[in-house]
Amino acid sequence: MGEREFAIATAVLRATGYLNAIRIFIGVACISLGLLSSLEQIQSIQPLGPHGLLARGVHLLLLLSALLIGGLWLARPWPGYQRAVAFAVWGDVALAVSGATLAAPEARLAATVYMCLIGVFAAVLLGYRVLFLHCGFATATILAFTWVGVQFDGGRPAELSLYFMPALTTVVVMPAIAAMVIEGTRRSLSATAYAANRDSLTGLLNRRGLYAETGTTWARSPRGSVLAVVVIDLDGFKRLNDDHGHGTGDATLQVVAAQLTKLIRTRDIAARIGGDEFVLVASLLDDHDLDSFVRRVQALRLRDPRGLFLSFSVGITWEHVDGVVDLDSILHRADDAMYRAKRVGGGTVVVVEPPGAEEQAAV
Repeated sequence: MGEREFAIATAVLRATGYLNAIRIFIGVACISLGLLSSLEQIQSIQPLGPHGLLARGVHLLLLLSALLIGGLWLARPWPGYQRAVAFAVWGDVALAVSGATLAAPEARLAATVYMCLIGVFAAVLLGYRVLFLHCGFATATILAFTWVGVQFDGGRPAELSLYFMPALTTVVVMPAIAAMVIEGTRRSLSATAYAANRDSLTGLLNRRGLYAETGTTWARSPRGSVLAVVVIDLDGFKRLNDDHGHGTGDATLQVVAAQLTKLIRTRDIAARIGGDEFVLVASLLDDHDLDSFVRRVQALRLRDPRGLFLSFSVGITWEHVDGVVDLDSILHRADDAMYRAKRVGGGTVVVVEPPGAEEQAAV
C-alpha cells in the first residue's frame, strides 16, 4: 500500500517540477539540524546539552550521521520506497536517541518537536501505515521522556506538561491531520482519474484510458514480446437500437463488455471506444503466445441479454515490442481489418500481419 502512495506522490512531484527541490530541501534540513546540534556539544552555549563522555559521544555520532545523510540526499537522485522508509526510521531513532542524551527533561521533550518533520515526510510520501508506526514511536518517546523526567529528574508533571502537550500535538496530531487531508485528496483525484478513463455505460476503458494503459503495458513489456490489438464491432447494432430501443442496445453493450472482460487475462486491456466498437489489447510473450491468443479470439462467441448469439466483425493485428509504440497506426490496421470483415458480410475474423508481412483472413 505504501509503495503505491509513494509512487503516486513521486510522480506528482516530478510532474510539477518540485521533486529535486524537495530532495534538496531534505538534504539541507538534515545538514542544518546536524550543524545546529553541534552547538549542544558546547557547554558554555548550551548548558542543557549532553553531559558525560558517553552521552557526548553518542550525540556526536548522531549529528555526524545527520551531516552524512544530508549529503547523500544532495548527491544522490530521488530514493526508492525502501530507502525512503529507511530514512524515516533513521530520522525517528536518531532524534529520539539524540534527545535522550540531553541533560534536562525540558530539553529532551523540546527536542522531540523535530520528529514532526519525519511525520510530515511519512504523511506526504509513505502512507498511513508508516505514519502510524511513526506516531506510535513518537508518542512512546514523549511519554518515556516525561516519565524519566518525573521519576529521576525531579520534574513536576504540571511544569513538564508545558513541553509534553505541545510536543505531542506537533509530532503526532499535526502529521495525522495532514495525512487524512492528503489521503482524502489522493482518493478524490484517483476517483476522478478513474472516471475520466472509463466508459460510464460498460465500465471498460474509454479511448483516453486505452491509450494510457497501452502505453504502460508497452513500457513494461520485455523486448521480443508482442502487443496484439483486436477491434470488435457488433453487426446490425443500429437496427437493434431502431427495432428494440436504446435500452435494449445499452443492455447488449453491457453484456458484451462483461463477456469480453472474462475473455482477457488480468494484465490485458478491454475498452469501448465508441458506439458498438470494442478494443482488446494483450501483451504476449512470443509468436506462439500470439497464435494461442488469435485462436481464442477466433473462438469467441458473444450473446445478447436473452442468451442468443450475436453476429460481430473482428480485426486483429499486432506489433513486436521495439521502440516507441504507435497505437494509432496499430489501431488503424486492426480497424481496417474489421471493416474488411464487415464488407464480406460480418461474422468474420480478419487477421492482418504487421507491414511487410502477408495478410491472412480467418473465418
